[in-house]
Amino acid sequence: MLKFFSRLEKTRNFFILIFAIIMVASLVLFYSPTRGGLAVSPARSEELVANVNGEKISLGELYRQRERYSQYTQGRAYPANLVLRGLIDSRVTRLEAQRLGLTASNAEVAAALREQLKNPDGTVVDQARYEQYAIDQAGSVPAYEQQLRDSLSGDKLRAFITSGVTVSEADVLNDFQRKNTKFDLTYVAVTGDELSKAITPTDAELHDYFEKNKASYYISEPQKKIKYLFVNTAKIGEKLPISDADLKAEYDKLPDDKKKAGVLGQEIVLRVPKPDFDSQVQEKANQIVQRLKKDGENVSEAAFAEIAKGQSENAASASQGGKLKGPVRENPNNPTDPYQRLIKMQPGEVSEPISYKGSYFILRRGEDVPKPFEDAKKELEVSLRNRRAYAVAAELAGKVAETLKQNKDAAKTAQQFAVQANTTPADMVKETAYIKTGDDVPNIGISPQFEDGIKPLENVGDVGDKIPVTNGFAIPILADKKEPRDADFEDVKAQLIDVVKLDKARGMTEETAKQIAAGASNAAGLSAAASAKGLKAADQKAFILGSPLGQGTAASTSDELENAIYSMKPGETTKTPIKVGESWYIVGVTGRTDANMDDFAKQRDSLREQILMRKRGEIFADYLASARQKLEAAGDIKIYNDVVAKIEEPTQPGGPEGE
Repeated sequence: MLKFFSRLEKTRNFFILIFAIIMVASLVLFYSPTRGGLAVSPARSEELVANVNGEKISLGELYRQRERYSQYTQGRAYPANLVLRGLIDSRVTRLEAQRLGLTASNAEVAAALREQLKNPDGTVVDQARYEQYAIDQAGSVPAYEQQLRDSLSGDKLRAFITSGVTVSEADVLNDFQRKNTKFDLTYVAVTGDELSKAITPTDAELHDYFEKNKASYYISEPQKKIKYLFVNTAKIGEKLPISDADLKAEYDKLPDDKKKAGVLGQEIVLRVPKPDFDSQVQEKANQIVQRLKKDGENVSEAAFAEIAKGQSENAASASQGGKLKGPVRENPNNPTDPYQRLIKMQPGEVSEPISYKGSYFILRRGEDVPKPFEDAKKELEVSLRNRRAYAVAAELAGKVAETLKQNKDAAKTAQQFAVQANTTPADMVKETAYIKTGDDVPNIGISPQFEDGIKPLENVGDVGDKIPVTNGFAIPILADKKEPRDADFEDVKAQLIDVVKLDKARGMTEETAKQIAAGASNAAGLSAAASAKGLKAADQKAFILGSPLGQGTAASTSDELENAIYSMKPGETTKTPIKVGESWYIVGVTGRTDANMDDFAKQRDSLREQILMRKRGEIFADYLASARQKLEAAGDIKIYNDVVAKIEEPTQPGGPEGE
């Protein structure tokens, strides 16, 4: 095998020829023109998606790269245009390396292959396994070797372009101080959503908006007014007896993975300062993962912590060796949360880089946190009560439906079953406004199940079967029906209120933020200035630059915001509001704890390396962007969007030949 790689330069052309013959034979045997789909598997298609000054990018390459990226996006397809941008950058890198005489030689490629394909015992994989691996990764042996050559050439080009980059002691000291200084803040986040809460549109404003947008509110399908009897699962559950013995039996039946309060974890976070740097940050993240796994797939807490302290850009967790604040619990309602990956990992396992909200996350899974019976008891009671209540409610709802179908009288039926439903007849009978498919129905929401359940009801008095809805079951009876028509103002007034409130609020956010900033002469006065505009100031203790400011999914940050905070002394506020995303922030510093300089010597070397890598990455990204712009200006980059679109569409099987 080693001889195979040492003879790579001599034998390369031979293998390219053999591969070309195989490819031609495959096309002859398996190619069948089709309409409305791809002629061959998209992973093997040689159709061009882009041409970068003669360097071609095939649909197959784009497809395979996209599939690799999609492994880290929870099953969602990675945007093809972003993948293509990275491939174009790889071709620009190839061209620049050629222009400067920095293309990796055959000997360098062979050496890299030998190192890359070593078995655990030091031997190299045999030729057949290598060829299969290359085909799986890149579609062919030559394509795989070209990818490796490009990677080596890119490293040489990056080293050449950034060889003069240095980091001064002042840069390292400033970075240390920024990452380790803590701030107590008071702040106001001015958003359209918050401002809209204090806005009450007049009928005149609602009418005016309706008249201007009337065409958007045409009611194109019938509307139905539904009266329904509601069987509330929670109400039924209230009177169900649940004993400690029942709960202990439930706990004993739990599988081991359900007897834990969560898992511990560590993180390394690398921020993407702007989209152009995405590929560079991803590459850095990949290098960190390789460094972590150099001694095997299992990584110790200490080894991960050492790299997290020097490389992670989430200062809050980096100082703790990347440790997350508490155990990560399973949350099926938030599958895109990168920390949910930890639940399915093994202790000591390290994830691949995960792209999420402008950062790359590298996660290490720690140990399980056990959940004893006493801690699980309350959760088990809720689960058991809900299950039993659901079964009782479903049975009762079936009886209610049968009775209502016979007597067609909602009030009389409610009177008969209210006691069993643990409610009053008045609370059991509900009625909707005139509704259509897709409407948000009060107490039910947008429910396909409810829509399907009322679909067969065509005549007033028609009764449907029981329908599972939020918190229980609905048994519907058609009260009235309206055919498609131009909407009246009253039909859509409820919808218009929220639309007009938000529309007005969005136009007020910047001006309101400026008024709050002008009305707060110091941090202490920020709360009063916010209250005068119907908003509230919030506090955040021990804030560290690099952490998001705010609460929940709206929390965010930016370089401008962080620079403003770092420059302020206690008592000062930002003189003008700062826009972050769709929000405007006014921030005051109420306390500041400067970095402990005793720790500086311990972190100096790792900080220097981190800053140097970041600077090199930024300079190289700017260099590539400039080279790409020159090629674009000369018309040397051609993108075939109609071909790119093919992998966004499902492949349709072709009909008979000649059809």
